Amino acid sequence: MILSTAKQDSIWYATVTDENGGLVACGFSHSKKAAEESTIQSLPKSLRRDLARSSSESRVIEVLHRIHAGRDVNRPRNIILMTPSEFLRGVYKMTMRIPKGKVTTYGDLAKLVGSKRASRAVGNAMARNPLPLVVPCHRVVWSTLQVGNYGSERNGRSRTKRELLVREGVQFDGEKISQRCIWDPS
Repeated sequence: MILSTAKQDSIWYATVTDENGGLVACGFSHSKKAAEESTIQSLPKSLRRDLARSSSESRVIEVLHRIHAGRDVNRPRNIILMTPSEFLRGVYKMTMRIPKGKVTTYGDLAKLVGSKRASRAVGNAMARNPLPLVVPCHRVVWSTLQVGNYGSERNGRSRTKRELLVREGVQFDGEKISQRCIWDPS
């Protein structure tokens, strides 16, 4: 596994790729150390000790930066979901279907993956998402349509999550997301 970091504008991005360039984990922050630490911590423990650092920038970092900026972009093609369960794999795959400019709730996402009472488990999956931006966990919000938590921001009003959503075209009515921006997967 190869750890790469690079700064785009004021944001540091970190990626972990396998030997074939498959994206295993990523992270971003205003701090290089925080981007690296969050990316490494999202890996299974067995993979953390064998990381090689690369001095060259991962090709995926430009894609991550474009997603972060709210630009239209295709997700990286070679994504590796290293999840310990089919439930998590299903949650992450369904989350990748939420279009830019739309959101869903933890409860609605749980229903979509066939576990209508698993909204808390969906929230935990989003909190441990190894591929933020690629698996757009910022598009999953509280049932009250408030943004909720994101990353280390645990006050229920994540500035980072709100900024990501606004850049993607999500509209707000005060502190709540507008009903017009709720994803209808049917």
